[in-house]
Amino acid sequence: MRSSYIDNDFGEVLKQNVICWRPINIVELGILDGYSTIHIAEGLHELERLYGIVTHVDAYDLFEEYPYKHGRIEDIRDALIAAELDKYVRLIPGDAFEVYKNYEDYFIDFLHVDISNTGETIRRIMALWHPKIRERGLIFFEGGSEERDNVEWMKKYDMPPIKPEIESNPIILKHYLYGTYFKFPSMTMLLHRWGNYDPQ
Repeated sequence: MRSSYIDNDFGEVLKQNVICWRPINIVELGILDGYSTIHIAEGLHELERLYGIVTHVDAYDLFEEYPYKHGRIEDIRDALIAAELDKYVRLIPGDAFEVYKNYEDYFIDFLHVDISNTGETIRRIMALWHPKIRERGLIFFEGGSEERDNVEWMKKYDMPPIKPEIESNPIILKHYLYGTYFKFPSMTMLLHRWGNYDPQ
C-alpha cells in the first residue's frame, strides 16, 4: 500500500483524532490506495464499539481519471472488506473542488485533504469547504512543513508552497487554530474555533 504517511504512522494520528473528537459527518478528499481511509474507518469502528456511534466517511477520489499516481476503487474496496471495515466507508468518484456542493453549510465535523496538496490546493479548499465546517470541526491537510514544500515535484513544477499559505490564509487566520506535525511528509490540523462561525 502506497502512502507518504506510512513511515511516520500518520494513519494513527487520524484514527486517534476520530476516537477523541467523535465526529459524525466525515469527508476525505484523496484516497490513493486507502491507507488513511482504513485508519479513519478503524477509528469509526472504535466509536461504535466504545460509544455506540455508527457513522461512515465519504471518501472521494478521481481514481483512474487522475492522470498521475492513483489507486483503483476495486482494490480499495477489497482491502476494506478484508479488514471488515467496509460498512464505515462510502467510496465515491468525485472532484474535491466540486463535491463540496453535496453538503449543506455547517455540516461537516471532520475533513481530511490529501490531493497532491500545494498552497493553491489549501487556498481553494478553504474557500470552498470552510462554509461546510461546523464550529469545533477539524480539517487535516497533508503537508505544512518546509521539508514538504521542497519535495522534488513541488520544485520541478514551481508549485506554490503550503506552509506560507496556511500562515497567511485569511479564512484560517480568522476562524481556525492550527498546528503542524512536522515529521515527513507533515500534516496540519485546523480546529474551527467555537463561537466563530461565519461562512465568509
